[in-house]
Amino acid sequence: MIKNTIHRKALNTIAGLGAFFLASCANPKDLVYQDVKNFRVNKISLNPEVGMDVQFYNPNKYSMTLKDADVDLYINNKLAGHATLDKRFNIPASSTFLLPVTLVADLQNIIPNALSLLANEEVNVKLTGHVKAGKGVLVSIPIRYEGKKRLNVFQ
Repeated sequence: MIKNTIHRKALNTIAGLGAFFLASCANPKDLVYQDVKNFRVNKISLNPEVGMDVQFYNPNKYSMTLKDADVDLYINNKLAGHATLDKRFNIPASSTFLLPVTLVADLQNIIPNALSLLANEEVNVKLTGHVKAGKGVLVSIPIRYEGKKRLNVFQ
């Protein structure tokens, strides 16, 4: 009986520590958007593909795996395109990183913003969506950003 009690307590302790570890890793802090860099045109068509590197900061004290991004980009409150990501990326702990993104653009909504983009004027940029990230257990982390940005497409 004493062995069973000790054995049960040990299992409960291990299970409790495991649950605590999973809970702390399963709730990562939101990634912080910082900048968009390196615009490039990957494909010219009716639905052009535009590549860019999105700079984020990982405020978590541990590295994470990022997978399955699903993000909409709005320029001056018009949907400019939709980006998805199905590759896995390792995100270093407490650091800034660049995430290469391919965006399928919506020409119908980009054309009204073309002069602002070509003139390198500030535009209102909004990112909405989510990514799956975590350490071991992947959870959905929202991506929400809105602000003024000078988008130099000729960098």
